Amino acid sequence: MPPKKRKRTEKEIVIENYNMDEVKATKEWTEKTFKILNTRIKGDTLEEKAVQILRAQNITTTMTKAHLLKEDEGKLRLRKIIGDGGIDLFGEMVIQNQTLQWIAQCKMTKQLENGTINEMKGLLSSRPNTIGIIIHGGNKSKQIESMIETANSDIFVCHIEELHMIRNQIETKSIQQGIRTIAMTRMKVEEMEEVEFDIFGRITKARRIKNVDIQT
Repeated sequence: MPPKKRKRTEKEIVIENYNMDEVKATKEWTEKTFKILNTRIKGDTLEEKAVQILRAQNITTTMTKAHLLKEDEGKLRLRKIIGDGGIDLFGEMVIQNQTLQWIAQCKMTKQLENGTINEMKGLLSSRPNTIGIIIHGGNKSKQIESMIETANSDIFVCHIEELHMIRNQIETKSIQQGIRTIAMTRMKVEEMEEVEFDIFGRITKARRIKNVDIQT
């Protein structure tokens, strides 16, 4: 009796479906994508390519936008909408036996703007145990490197043609220097009066707070 075949895991199937040699971005792919005149389609093309490359590295990846997909019979269907809030992709990966959350922005522009770094810093400010990834297809200034060094959470800026090495970059950073993220602080309050909050749910003003217990 022949040996029973081992059932492949979901992760093995995903990696097989996104073979890195087939999906990684080339210079020709970047040049072709920049020729797309429609800005939305150009951005969507970058996101789709990024998803393929990330999943090929066994990185759990979810898109936040809705996309119209053509079906064989010529009909269109709408992919599930997940609110983005400025985030294009998000997911998690296991680094050094620890699960790390990540969020990403994709920018298919000739020059990556410095404001993108500040926007990512703001997105990470309310997300503990989360790093940022900025995926771009153009050039970046030297100033961007100094900007990400001052971030409270690690931000990895990666050209789409180098995205197939992002897991190695993050793992190397983890081993050599450690991954920098913000910690979660839990606050138990017995009683509050006339409290105001910011958009991230943080207390900005209060007339009275009674019996506060803070845990980090």
